[in-house]
Amino acid sequence: MTTTGVVVHLVLTALLLYLAWLTPSLSARTVRFGVRVPDDRVDDPVVQRETTRFRTALLISGVIIAAAGLGLIFTAGVALVPAPVLAQVIVWYLLYFRANRAITAAKQDQNWYAGKRQGVTADTSLRSDPPRFPWAWLLLPILVVAVSAVLGIIRYPDLPDPMPVHFDAAGNANRYAPKSVGSVFTVVFLQAGLTLVLGAIGVLVFRGPADVDPSRPAASVRAHREFVARLGRGFIVFATLLDLGLLATDWAMWSGAPQVGVLLPLTLGPVLVGIAMLVIIVVQRNRDPEPDEHTGLSHRDDDSNWIGGVLYRNPNDPSWFVQRRFGFGWTVNIGNRVALVTCAGLTVVVLALGLLMPLILR
Repeated sequence: MTTTGVVVHLVLTALLLYLAWLTPSLSARTVRFGVRVPDDRVDDPVVQRETTRFRTALLISGVIIAAAGLGLIFTAGVALVPAPVLAQVIVWYLLYFRANRAITAAKQDQNWYAGKRQGVTADTSLRSDPPRFPWAWLLLPILVVAVSAVLGIIRYPDLPDPMPVHFDAAGNANRYAPKSVGSVFTVVFLQAGLTLVLGAIGVLVFRGPADVDPSRPAASVRAHREFVARLGRGFIVFATLLDLGLLATDWAMWSGAPQVGVLLPLTLGPVLVGIAMLVIIVVQRNRDPEPDEHTGLSHRDDDSNWIGGVLYRNPNDPSWFVQRRFGFGWTVNIGNRVALVTCAGLTVVVLALGLLMPLILR
């Protein structure tokens, strides 16, 4: 059990550290650590210095937290595996916030926006001729879920009652449940739910607003179209990979004798491949195919609407969602009370369903 905990801890730490390292590459070109900067300040020495400091401190803290996590696992058990992950997330944001404050101070002291022509650009073609969602790609995860369901139906008559539903690190069953549709097909329901959620996210990616760069509008719009097309397909492929990983879990439970050394890579491997694929798609978003295009405009300085570089608050903006300043996707406008209450209500409903689902399926 300790060996499995160590492997999970090291994999999670390395994955989280890698995502944190990519932070400067996961933002829009004119947003550096959550700070809007003019087009000619994207590679300012202050930005480069803070990027170096951020990554150096991140690596040092990552090594320390990984070592401390190993100590916790060997002394207190695997139950504390989430603790170093949480610590790494907190350190990640603190370093991000420090860089945000340093760049904001330099921007104000040196008055980076002095004399800049600020503007907002919209492209109506994104409304009249929006990117088309690749519905046919959804057949991939649906096929995996269907295969899982068929295998479960074939295995159902031969399964014991009660049947094992959980195994220890040595592959020995340590928890049983009465044989029922709920207990046999729990993972299949999870596959279907993940497919539905990730498919819905893929659809929302295509519906989301575009943050067109006024300095390079043509290249920005084209990059947005390519980005949402890749990201939408990426979420569908990610759902397929997750379903394949869960299919391995399905078969292990139905066979009653899981091989942990094989099951772990078969389950986690597709997840890691899917995450790496999504990260590559987001990093490639900032490629500029037309570096010579420039209108002389700079993006409007809207830092006053952002709290800590991550929370958007603008009571005068009717939009419910805006593009995040870090990573991909959109964030809710917490200055819009209707949007905030609606999203908070939906979150409560989802959490309640998550807590009650095991009782419903029992």
